[in-house]
Amino acid sequence: MKNTQLQNHVGGIAANSIMRPIIIILVLLHASIIGMILQINSTTGQLSSVMNRAGTQTGEATSVLAGASLLCQTSTNFVLVPVTPFGQTNIRPLTVYANELNVPRRGSQVLARFREYDVGEKPLSYLSVAADCADRMVQSQLRAFALMNAVYPLPDAEPVNKLPLPALTEAEKALPDEQKVAQARALVLDANSAQEIFFVSQNIKACVEMIRADADAKAAEAGRRIAILRYALWGATLLILIILTGAFITLYRQLINPLQGFVRLIASNQSLNDEEGLQEVRQVASSYNNLRKRRDALQSAAETDTLTNLPNRYRFEQYLLGAGDRGYSLAILMLDINYLKETNDKLGHSAGDELIRRAANCISSCFGENSFRIGGDEFAAVLKDCKPEELQEMIRRFEEAKQKANVSISLGYAYTDEISETTLKDMIEKADKQMYAQKQKAHRRLKDIRDNSD
Repeated sequence: MKNTQLQNHVGGIAANSIMRPIIIILVLLHASIIGMILQINSTTGQLSSVMNRAGTQTGEATSVLAGASLLCQTSTNFVLVPVTPFGQTNIRPLTVYANELNVPRRGSQVLARFREYDVGEKPLSYLSVAADCADRMVQSQLRAFALMNAVYPLPDAEPVNKLPLPALTEAEKALPDEQKVAQARALVLDANSAQEIFFVSQNIKACVEMIRADADAKAAEAGRRIAILRYALWGATLLILIILTGAFITLYRQLINPLQGFVRLIASNQSLNDEEGLQEVRQVASSYNNLRKRRDALQSAAETDTLTNLPNRYRFEQYLLGAGDRGYSLAILMLDINYLKETNDKLGHSAGDELIRRAANCISSCFGENSFRIGGDEFAAVLKDCKPEELQEMIRRFEEAKQKANVSISLGYAYTDEISETTLKDMIEKADKQMYAQKQKAHRRLKDIRDNSD
């Protein structure tokens, strides 16, 4: 029903109206061609299935090594550097580790799937060895995390709090902190750990090589069958050349010529003419135009922060890339909401979201459309071709707007009369330093107030 409505909408002559008489003649004259084409299609399908299956299997086998390597790297990063220079728990490697641990490409998980595949015992045995090694590494890493947790308590935040840490033995609990850390490092850095990752790599490599060799052999056999069928088709093609030539001349203006125009229009990102050519060509044009509209809508959504409706970090970076390298003044402002974490902790994330929205409205109303939300509590604004006094007036209005909106926002900026005299990176770094200095002052004031109230 939907196809019929689409055909009626786009109009034009259907290709079947032209091709049906030609097909009838070709079927009568060359019925044998159908059998050969079916055999080619069947063989090609088998070849595609073999290669797809081999690709899936090698991809899953390789993912065991990729996952094991990532877990090894991130666990090592945390055990070596459990605390940042700012005295906070080094949560980034923990987060990456926890997220990776939830991906279904662990050794035993992949091995279970492989047992359902049509693979030989030998590649399966290689994969089994690699899976066992990878799983043993995970157990050692989790025990190392448990030891580190006893010295540097892990944060109670997802996904880190979901790590399945094993319970420490009484002997491990009784160890001094230095020995716990040393034992944790030994678990992820000793020779046995390096040997485990080496075994994973070697066995995965052997497994993949065997899968590919088997796929190549099957592909070669399928290729030989296809080659024989193609030679037979060449002979049959000579018999229908005259008919196809006539059909080509008839259809050229209604099919090929419009499609050539479509190529030029698509290359220039323009809409297609859906009132020219065969009905199927018009359907392609109409479908493309609809997809183009959906693409534009999706692109706009992907570049916009859903909470604040401000452009996101991607739009910020694209704007800077397209800003040019000379001939104008530029101001870059980096802004950060103060006390967002405290608001979330005390009043909940709904209050935190409301705080972010108020801050976004305050920023965009003062600095215009080139305001961006580039992180959780981070914002940026770019002012092109503005004078220093105009920038200062905007900042003054912004300070007033903050008070009216009852929101605390730290601000830092960098300004240049001529963009060619500096770099965007230097300007962003300068603005960031100013902003973080202001943020630290705000947090010190809050601490002083709390200390005095106590």
